[in-house]
Amino acid sequence: MPQAKRWNVLNTSFLVGTLGLALILVPWRIVVARPVLGEILVFVAMTFLIGTAISGGYHRLFSHRAYKASWPVRFFFLCFGAAAFENSALKWSSDHRIHHQHVDTEQDPYTIGEGFWFAHWTWVMEEKTMPIVGVADLEKDPLVRWQHRNHFLIGAVVSLIPLWIGLAVGNVWGYLVWGLVLRIVVTHHSTFLINSAAHMFGSRPYTDRNTARDNWLLAPLTYGEGYHNFHHLWQWDYRNGALWYQWDSTKWLLNVLAWFGLVGQFRRVPAAAMDRARLQMEEKRLRERLVLASPAVATPMGLRLAEARLRLDQALASLHERREAWQMKKADWKAKGQARAEVWREANIEWKAALAQHRAELRAAWAEWKAARMEARSALVFA
Repeated sequence: MPQAKRWNVLNTSFLVGTLGLALILVPWRIVVARPVLGEILVFVAMTFLIGTAISGGYHRLFSHRAYKASWPVRFFFLCFGAAAFENSALKWSSDHRIHHQHVDTEQDPYTIGEGFWFAHWTWVMEEKTMPIVGVADLEKDPLVRWQHRNHFLIGAVVSLIPLWIGLAVGNVWGYLVWGLVLRIVVTHHSTFLINSAAHMFGSRPYTDRNTARDNWLLAPLTYGEGYHNFHHLWQWDYRNGALWYQWDSTKWLLNVLAWFGLVGQFRRVPAAAMDRARLQMEEKRLRERLVLASPAVATPMGLRLAEARLRLDQALASLHERREAWQMKKADWKAKGQARAEVWREANIEWKAALAQHRAELRAAWAEWKAARMEARSALVFA
């Protein structure tokens, strides 16, 4: 007989209580006094800064070490991240690393296998002991240790910024309702959506070995965290929305900070690896559909797809290797001080010619793959 769940009184009271207060106080505030511009601006600013501290700090910096940050950036992310009231960066990172290590299993702290609402927030409400493990690297950082000891106090101080603004302008209730109560609820559930919705709704363009999905609708609500299928395959990449057109406000902010030298050493997956993963998934799905066709159609189409994908895969790998070799050559010249003007011009001309050739081969391989894909789809329609 399964044991009845025991609830953590503090966590449950806080999560349910803040939600209940927001459902009561926000409509009341709208009725008795329409929100002024200052209230909305404070709500938006606090929500964005604290949410970004979770995305860029707790998640990408501390949990995954996807880039390096100066102490002022780490200090800011630790202070504003504490105001999310999602525990310390050390505990958050420990739970999150366990999630990636054991995703979709019983050892996953917020496995989607237990259902949407469990992954969304009831896992936080349960009374269970989850030790801090696998974060020895973070424990060496004195700022992380300081925040771990004082995160409740730090979070309270940062969260009460709207109170001081309200006192200054003579509108305490308005700023508290919007800038504190509603902000806490929005911060919680925007984070929780990644644990729940991003493991149930969306596409899996890079891998189907886990339940993580890419969901462009979630991206603006979660500061770019919506591209979760990409993230679970390459969790160490500082981006979640890796393509230029994908919404990732955290990535954009980090890029701006890099211009000022405040962050750097970004870790990125090569574009060729992304393309090859997408191709593998696309071929797999086409093959699964070809199984439904007759052998006379499926066999030749399967061979055609395999040949086209192999050629494209080789072209992508060749272009990537050429680029890597060029970067190493440039670094070697710089280290030895041999990058003289004439030598550089000759090497640059050689590089551009080789690059043009590889790009031509890649275009031809892409064209062959698209033709094979179209032929396979047409065969399925008329089979």
